[in-house]
Amino acid sequence: MYNDKKIKDKIVRRVILLGGIQITLFSLIFGRLYKLQVVDNQKYKMQSDKNRISFVFHAPIRGNILDSSGYILAKNKEIYSLYLIPLIISNMDKVIRDIAKIILLSKEDIDKFLNKVEESQRKDKSILLKNNLSWNELSILSVNKKDIPGMNIKVDFIREYSKGLYYSHIIGYTFKDTNKKDLIIDMQYGKMGIEKSYDNYLKGIPGAEETEVNANGNFVRRLSIKKSTPGSNIQLTINTDLQQYAYKRMGSEIGASLVLDAENGNILASASSPSFDPNIFSNILKPEKWDKIIKDKNSPLINRSFKGLYPPGSTFKPVIAIAALKYKVINKNEKIFCNGIYSLGNRNFHCWKKNGHGNLDLESAISESCDVYFYELALRLGIEKISDMAKSLGFGNYYNEYFGKSYGIIPNKKWKREVYKEKWQKGETLNVGIGQGFLLVTPLELALMTANIVNMENIIRPNIIKSIDGNEVNNNLKINSKYDFNKEHLSIVKKAMFQVVNSPKGTAWKSRINDSNFKIS
Repeated sequence: MYNDKKIKDKIVRRVILLGGIQITLFSLIFGRLYKLQVVDNQKYKMQSDKNRISFVFHAPIRGNILDSSGYILAKNKEIYSLYLIPLIISNMDKVIRDIAKIILLSKEDIDKFLNKVEESQRKDKSILLKNNLSWNELSILSVNKKDIPGMNIKVDFIREYSKGLYYSHIIGYTFKDTNKKDLIIDMQYGKMGIEKSYDNYLKGIPGAEETEVNANGNFVRRLSIKKSTPGSNIQLTINTDLQQYAYKRMGSEIGASLVLDAENGNILASASSPSFDPNIFSNILKPEKWDKIIKDKNSPLINRSFKGLYPPGSTFKPVIAIAALKYKVINKNEKIFCNGIYSLGNRNFHCWKKNGHGNLDLESAISESCDVYFYELALRLGIEKISDMAKSLGFGNYYNEYFGKSYGIIPNKKWKREVYKEKWQKGETLNVGIGQGFLLVTPLELALMTANIVNMENIIRPNIIKSIDGNEVNNNLKINSKYDFNKEHLSIVKKAMFQVVNSPKGTAWKSRINDSNFKIS
């Protein structure tokens, strides 16, 4: 009896021990399952989705750029490009060798691709191997697609400029920022000109597509899509016929030609020479080609219409004349004698006409471009009044990002003190009086000065945009309502400027047009 009880107790203890072990084991298993299925559910769901869900971002179609008549100057050209997805490829070297057997891959293509793969933090992102595939390459790759894992042929767009040389400085060009390691989308960005200044209008809004893919990265089904929004079309005020004519007239000369509507500031033509072909930037630009452009001594990338600096010479004399009338240092009838020399201290300043012009009033002084007359006016005015009047008429101003900051020099006492650490000299005022000395301006500034004199109603601001997506730009917004010029003074100067061309003594008499329908000043 005793032995039976002892055996029974022993069995019970073992059952309890075994049961405890089983309960503990089941608790651990259920705990682990609970953690996997409940606690870590979201974590593993996300990992699973990463394996089966692919996010593809679609670059938007960039807006077109058109001339004033609607002719397309910049548009998008469709091309096909070869991409590889590193995450799906187990043996990258073999895949590249296989591709190189069926299409031409340069060492540069391969090296660039491998560098991008190494630098990229996202191995699920398609990386460009070769762009702008020929039709033959496209067909060969399409046939062999099933044998090459991770291969993706995508439709890309590059910028195409139909009037490249004529419009390169106005429109500029685009680029893709391929230097960023983890770009999720390849978009074109404006590099200069209209393409850069109006990039926010032109580039559009990217779209996104969520797709299900299999283990090889091949498409299974689309889960969601948000379409990209195309960029806005921008129409310019430029007239292509006039633009081409202006550029051709420049020939091989270095310089600029600009035509501006004095009624509203619209730019009708703006030619800068030498020019360049912006289409070369649409494909991958080889370093040697870029070096050739930037090392060209004639600097073809500079827009001389807006940034070229030149001494204005006698074209600056109307500024002096209007300032002299405003500050009452002379009236329209007062005459100044010119004998060909103007003396200041122990220095002589010469007139372009060696024997002088004799007695001249303001109108004659402008039409005959007498230097001595304007030496005297400049000295009476002083450099500060000259500088202020020049800025009022359009020199040295900032208008918007497209036209940029003026790098011209409208000198005054403060400027010379800051730049040269020296005092201003009276002789320097005389030089500015005839558009020389430290004075440097752009063709755009000269055109604006002339427009401000001719308009006689508004302070003119430059404008090159006619419409955005068909919505006309209100040119009144480009005009500053503040206007404090005396119209009588402007009329005197305008008449004199007319006589420059239409008076027998005028310095441009030989350039006149004997047609009453085409009067020029």
